[in-house]
Amino acid sequence: MFQRFALSISMIALTVFTSNTLACAWQLDSSTARLTFASVKNDHIAELHRFTQLSGAWAGDNVSIRIPVSGLDTLIPIRNERMAKHLFNAEQFPHIAVSATVPPSQLSKLKLGDTIIVELPLTLEIAGQRLQLPATVQITKAGDKRLLATTVQPIMIDTKAAGLDVGIETLRTIAGLQSIDLVVPVTFSVAFTQPG
Repeated sequence: MFQRFALSISMIALTVFTSNTLACAWQLDSSTARLTFASVKNDHIAELHRFTQLSGAWAGDNVSIRIPVSGLDTLIPIRNERMAKHLFNAEQFPHIAVSATVPPSQLSKLKLGDTIIVELPLTLEIAGQRLQLPATVQITKAGDKRLLATTVQPIMIDTKAAGLDVGIETLRTIAGLQSIDLVVPVTFSVAFTQPG
């Protein structure tokens, strides 16, 4: 009898804990999120681009971010269209996804204003390809219900490994350029807030 009662209590507690964990998932603040990348053409002309409209969540130790290709902003509309079509194949793959695992033990002792730097393996899903990327990220507890995550240094993406080199060559030809670098540095700064 006692064992059954204890088991019932345990199951109820687990259900409540799971529900609370999901309900308390941290949500990405899309209004302040910044994701930028640089392209270098003709060996020495660098340009900055960005993605807007990011969304995401941080639940337990799982972080996921969704990046719509439609949020690409290069400051030149025709270039946005060409990159969406020829580079990201947006018609078939309208979103880019990034995920990571952050052990709760690395965050549990953070006090207001504290910062830690962690090495995170990121999983990037882009244009039908998936690859692992190392990232050095600074995490700051900016408030009781607000965490900031920022790259300490650019994440270098090998576009050939990501299967984007053919698209880059197409863009180079269309624009009449001598070259476009195949290694692209990416930086981000995002905030997660806890509802309630």
